[in-house]
Amino acid sequence: MTPFHAAKKILPGMAALLALCATSCENEVPKTGGSLATGEVQIALDSLVWDGTKQYIYRGNDSALVTCPKIEYQTEYRDEIDSRSTTNLIGRISVPEYGDLRCSFVSQLMSTTSLAIPDTIPLEQIDSMKLVLSVPRGQLTGDSLAPQQLRVYRLTKSLPKDIDSRFDPTTYYSSESILGSKSYTLSALGMSDSIYTKLSYINIDIPMTREMARDVVTAYRTNPSVFAWPESFEEYFHGIYVEPSFGRGCVANVAATNVLLFYSYKTLVNVTEKDEDGNETTKQEEQTKSSAVGVFESSPIVLSSNNISYQPSASLQEMAAANEPIITTPGGYRVRMRFPAKELIDIYRNSNSRLAIVSGLTFSIPVEEIKNDYGLTPPPYMLMVKTSKLQEFLDTNPLPDSKDSFYAVYSESTKRYSFSSMRNYILDLIENGYTEEDLDFTLIPANLTIESNSNNNNYYYYGYGSSSSTSYTVTKCTPYIAKPSMCRLLMDKAQTVFTYSTQQMQ
Repeated sequence: MTPFHAAKKILPGMAALLALCATSCENEVPKTGGSLATGEVQIALDSLVWDGTKQYIYRGNDSALVTCPKIEYQTEYRDEIDSRSTTNLIGRISVPEYGDLRCSFVSQLMSTTSLAIPDTIPLEQIDSMKLVLSVPRGQLTGDSLAPQQLRVYRLTKSLPKDIDSRFDPTTYYSSESILGSKSYTLSALGMSDSIYTKLSYINIDIPMTREMARDVVTAYRTNPSVFAWPESFEEYFHGIYVEPSFGRGCVANVAATNVLLFYSYKTLVNVTEKDEDGNETTKQEEQTKSSAVGVFESSPIVLSSNNISYQPSASLQEMAAANEPIITTPGGYRVRMRFPAKELIDIYRNSNSRLAIVSGLTFSIPVEEIKNDYGLTPPPYMLMVKTSKLQEFLDTNPLPDSKDSFYAVYSESTKRYSFSSMRNYILDLIENGYTEEDLDFTLIPANLTIESNSNNNNYYYYGYGSSSSTSYTVTKCTPYIAKPSMCRLLMDKAQTVFTYSTQQMQ
């Protein structure tokens, strides 16, 4: 592979007339086109289809072979990722085709602003605390029957602001600061099928000491201002470190962390008794009951970060050494590539037309799933980000803007990622020129939140009913660390479809 060139101005600025004519090609290549002759002017729809091996210009039923180089790419390994997240991975797995993965996490917690326990409850009736890690149903990788064990420590100092996946928590806790440990499995053993199907989460309960529970109540009662703000609470309770201490068969995604406090209280209840003659008498009797309140919990507004140690398998390392385009998560391999915008623009400029209007640009990459027994699949979303903007993108997590960054959803039916919103990108290059930096992209897995919005129009379309459309908006974008995943990108079979209309004088 040739190295990526240094940034150099290639094209001068030039004007292009624009038309909002969207085109997509996720499932098939458009080979249809048409022309409209009016006097001496002919309007034609051209589609440049570039499938990695053969490149054609289609106009109507005609096609012409053009020359385009294959896409240049290189596989890169990065062990650091932005590991800040509202969900956390815990556990260990060893997959022959994937490698070894060990996940722990650190997290600050939010406190309730006031303690929902009456002041009349004495400390002697504060019974215990427990930390609850909630795993959404199905959000695990590996064997749910595999025995696991974890330990939870209280942090002894504040977490650094520049934390990443390589963070070493060793100096942030001590063996004396352990809050609890728990052996568990994530199976539904012991539950009836009817109960299990209603569960949204499987909870891992870690018992904590009575002494800590009473210390927390005392702190709430003597200095309530500590719990009023996240900053003041963080000084009192820096957070927790959760690590796997036993087991290698399962990694789970923890969606929520809660700390519950249990207490007992006495209350008068009415008790009805019957004598031998069946006469009823009612009297009041003092009974002891138990209750629980939530005191601390995870929150998107406080720092939470995954500590990830990943050692790729020998087979993946061999593929990467041979420059096979492979993707792994969390962290690991990603692909850097040169997008052929220069060649597309050259062909567009040589269309021998007096007027050319860009309709659309799409780029799709076929995917080969790597066989394994742990159900590891390709990541659900892929980002295509200008390499010059990558670090900024990882630091600030902006939304894809269809100019410097694009996203694709993995299609299980077509086995490909399709980037279909690249029109503004190519228009900008045509009009303003470009450098090699504008062609240099990195492909990285992403975790996206996408919202849909359906618009129903109150008119009928050619008598066939009212028209409606659904638009999709990305509202959140972060690196993908929700699950281990892997795949091979078939870059030599990647397909580019560049569609534009031309006006030619006859």
